[in-house]
Amino acid sequence: MQHYRAAPPAKPAHKGVAIVTSGIRPVSFTEARASNGLRIVMAEDHLLPVVGVSVAYQVGSRDDTPGRTGIAHFFEHMMFQGSTNVGKTEHIRRIEEAGGQMNGFTSFEVTVYFEQVPANQLELAHWLESERMGGLLAALNQETLDN
Repeated sequence: MQHYRAAPPAKPAHKGVAIVTSGIRPVSFTEARASNGLRIVMAEDHLLPVVGVSVAYQVGSRDDTPGRTGIAHFFEHMMFQGSTNVGKTEHIRRIEEAGGQMNGFTSFEVTVYFEQVPANQLELAHWLESERMGGLLAALNQETLDN
C-alpha cells in the first residue's frame, strides 16, 4: 500500500542526540529533508512496539487576519473531514481499528496532527497523513463547510 504523496526522504542531513528531560535516557534522532522541502525527524526507541507520527504545519492563529480570526483552527477541523481517498471520519476509524489513537491541535504558531499506532501500522499512519496533506481540496464542499 505505498501511496505516499510526499517525496522520498533525502540522505540524512543531521544526526544528533536529544536529552530527554525526564532523566530516563537520551534519544537518538536523524533529521532529513525531502526534495519537496518536507522536514523529517526520526527517533527510534524499541522499548515499546508502537510508533508515533506527527505532522506539524507552520500555521496558527498568528496567521489570522485581524477581524477574521479562527481560520487556522477552522482548517484544522476541515482536515478531519476526509480527502481524495479517505471518507469523512474514516481517518479516525482506521487509526482506532488498527489499535491506535490520534488527535490534532492549533496553537499560536503551529497546527499539529498526530497518531500513535502499533509499529506494524506505521505505513497506514503515513498514508493517512499524506492523504490529509494532499487531498483536502477534494473533500471541501458546502456540506463539509456547513458541518
